[in-house]
Amino acid sequence: MEGPYFIEHGDVWIRTSEAAKPSFIGTNARHVCDGTEELAIALIGEAMMKHGNAKSVDAWVKGKAAAFEVTIVRFPVSPETVDELNKCAANTTRAASIVANLTAIGEARPELSGLPRYPR
Repeated sequence: MEGPYFIEHGDVWIRTSEAAKPSFIGTNARHVCDGTEELAIALIGEAMMKHGNAKSVDAWVKGKAAAFEVTIVRFPVSPETVDELNKCAANTTRAASIVANLTAIGEARPELSGLPRYPR
């Protein structure tokens, strides 16, 4: 799986160009969330505005994007969902199809059923 996000020891990490606080993963990786948390993206229309840990996406929407109509799409950590997040991060126009892509992932992996998720 190529991209900025990767799973190591069950947690999601993001590669950074800046030296982050050193961890057992290395100095150029920042912890995003553990495997029991959710990832998310924020969309305004079809444009992806923010991605990463669901809590940080929620905070961004509350703090910076409250004036816009924002759709937040949440999803669990799995190799398939992290791969989809990487594809969206590499090509932000792909984010417009994330709902369909997550639905297909959920259909292929019954244990991930209910994809995508929207906050209440």
